[in-house]
Amino acid sequence: MAYFLRIYNRKRGRYLQIVDSFHNKEKNRTDHKSFKSLGYESDLIASGITDPVSYYKSYVENLNKERNDSKALKVSSTPVIKNLGFFLLKALIDKLNISGTIKILALKRDFQFDLETLIRQLIYSRVICPCSKSKTADVVFPYLYNSTKISSDQVYDGVEFLGHNYKKYIELFNVSYSNLYGRKTDTVYFDCTNYYFEIDLAKDDKQKGPSKENKKSPIIGQALLLDANQVPIGMEMFPGNESEKPYIRKLVDDMKSRYKAFGKTIQVADKGLNCAANIVTALKNKDGYVFSKSVHGKNLSSTEKKWVLNEKDYIVINDIDGNPSYKIKECIDTFSYKLDGQTYLVKEKRVVSYNYDLAKKQIAEINKQVSKASELSTAKAAHKEEYGDSVKYVNFDGDISLNLDKIKEDISLAGYNLIVTSELDKSAQEIYDIYHGLWRIEESFRITKSYLDARPVYLRSKYSIYGHFLICYLSLFLLRVLELNIFKNELNVNDLVNFMRNYTISLGSNNTYTNNSIDSKAMQIIKQKLNINYLDNLFLSKKDIEMVYQIKL
Repeated sequence: MAYFLRIYNRKRGRYLQIVDSFHNKEKNRTDHKSFKSLGYESDLIASGITDPVSYYKSYVENLNKERNDSKALKVSSTPVIKNLGFFLLKALIDKLNISGTIKILALKRDFQFDLETLIRQLIYSRVICPCSKSKTADVVFPYLYNSTKISSDQVYDGVEFLGHNYKKYIELFNVSYSNLYGRKTDTVYFDCTNYYFEIDLAKDDKQKGPSKENKKSPIIGQALLLDANQVPIGMEMFPGNESEKPYIRKLVDDMKSRYKAFGKTIQVADKGLNCAANIVTALKNKDGYVFSKSVHGKNLSSTEKKWVLNEKDYIVINDIDGNPSYKIKECIDTFSYKLDGQTYLVKEKRVVSYNYDLAKKQIAEINKQVSKASELSTAKAAHKEEYGDSVKYVNFDGDISLNLDKIKEDISLAGYNLIVTSELDKSAQEIYDIYHGLWRIEESFRITKSYLDARPVYLRSKYSIYGHFLICYLSLFLLRVLELNIFKNELNVNDLVNFMRNYTISLGSNNTYTNNSIDSKAMQIIKQKLNINYLDNLFLSKKDIEMVYQIKL
């Protein structure tokens, strides 16, 4: 059976979902179940995915390949085929030179295994074939070339140990990275997500909250911080029922204290993090901010809405074909924020943009919702649950009727996005470009949840869960460094992961190995970049294999 992309034409627009087909033994037929709800096409485009249908069709192809690879791994716990593709991760960890510090950190426990080897093999396995900790130990570890045997009990012990001090390991990798490449923290990108658990009752940090997947299970929150080059610099886990808003302050403070980043930092985040506490704290710390602000409802005053809709001063930006892509304008004024009973007057720049394509999609979605609301209100449907998302366009005071003022306002504001910033000296275009760098952090969450298979989480212990997410974070961190620092964006994470999973070898006669990998663009770039002329040869000697395994970056 296989995954496939299903597209629903709903009133709000095209809705994308990944569906899993399976054989129903009871009914002796092929049935389908939802694997992952992706969201509306317009929302995905707004998040930075230019062509969501093509993007997720490719993603589904990778899912099916991973499923087939995973099935192949189940055939034997001592596979003849070995994966060597992780040599890129190994070479980068070697370059970071973290061995000595990990040995010191491991002294607290008398482990019967090497902690650094465990960390390495967990990272390799998370990228090559993500699965449960027991299957990782029993099946994936033996699949790795030249791996060390570590039992599943040792894996669980090691992961829990790592979870107790997960921030120290993040700091270790970060400091090593900074020593090699430097860190730019004049701008940082921040966002939060959450992960669900296959349990019913909340416990410890696993609490009921607003799940990103609309699950009813307990969740745990994750805050992620990227530096100006969009390499991960910090992560914090928090209970699923807590607000994410304070964690941008916590992570920025933690970053500055751990890495001696005492200069000004511009914090970039979406509207969910835009609040008086974050703005006032940033200014008190002599930092800056670039936050989005909703243009709908009570979030914006009538004066600001009039300014947004006023055509005066807008500058139209064309695409490469000369067609209007978006328009943009700015203003500077003083705005008030209330915090802890005090009113703060803040001089801010406001940048508003209008995206022509997004406006068309949003208006089409609004019209579909209005049509649904109209049909239900005509039928006198009294229960708000029946209206779904269209409920916002219905008045329930007295006779059920359409909220014409709300419909008119939403149509007039379709396509607009407002950014508020402390950076008065930067142009509207500079602010616009800085803010739209947030797509990289959204992509980081997608990588963690898809390629690294970080959810659902089956672990129960609080610190085992933290250890699990530490391995996911370090895997993401290393993939980003390979993408941005080693291959200079010539290869993306998708290319790198596919190459690593594909590059396998099998031992033949006369101590010669057969290269089972399929040639690809990534193969040729890696071959040329690292000067491994024999990387795509059919037959590889033991010396060839060891040279690949020990390659230096």
